[in-house]
Amino acid sequence: MPPLDPLAPSQQPFRVHLTGFGPFGPHTVNASWETVRPLDGTVLSAPPSFPGAQSVAAANKGPGPTAHPIHLSTSLLPVKYSSALGLIPALHASDTAPPPDLVIHCGVSGDDRAIRLEQRARKWGYDKLDVDGELAPEAAAGGRRGFAETRWDACPNELRTGINAARVWHCAKRRGVEHLSPSQDAGLYLCEFSYYASLASAQLQNPERPTPVLFVHVPPLGSPYSAEELTAAMRILVWAIVNEGGLAS
Repeated sequence: MPPLDPLAPSQQPFRVHLTGFGPFGPHTVNASWETVRPLDGTVLSAPPSFPGAQSVAAANKGPGPTAHPIHLSTSLLPVKYSSALGLIPALHASDTAPPPDLVIHCGVSGDDRAIRLEQRARKWGYDKLDVDGELAPEAAAGGRRGFAETRWDACPNELRTGINAARVWHCAKRRGVEHLSPSQDAGLYLCEFSYYASLASAQLQNPERPTPVLFVHVPPLGSPYSAEELTAAMRILVWAIVNEGGLAS
């Protein structure tokens, strides 16, 4: 991400990077990219609300004295294992610019009507072809497919997010996001593969204080939310994570 202009310490922005996926299979327009694409280059400086939601006084007060302005950036991920293995570790690297303070990956679910806050990602079990007809790397022993390169050897078989899903769920519900739930199964395809790559890269980059990472599954457009409603819901999730306790374990 490009560096931001220097600000006073009390005004330092919280940098959030969001990714969405390109087309695959029946999803010729991927709801995940339509969700995050409009957020690129925007700033959240006040609590967002959901279109048509009943106003809740406690939810619509201005940001408190400790609220951070949130600078959002986005990038598109192809539905390819090779892309995830290249682009996601680079996102967490700090060679040329500070890495984000929070990374949120977004993918589209099948026929689920809820927005799902994914809680875990697995290292192995990726046996489905990507959009190029390629499979995930295969381990030398055992034939398992997933994170077979030596750079991942120290990473455990399962990683979990440090985001407090219960707090995020409560805040988002209060602001009008009705169809929302935590999930323990991100699907063992490019969504979960990317999630694991991000969680593992964050830990490898900074073992003592890894960048927080979350994966959010959104339903297909119109089932029930429009693209505009999904974008509004994502703003609410980001605000809840950064300014309403979602980063607290």
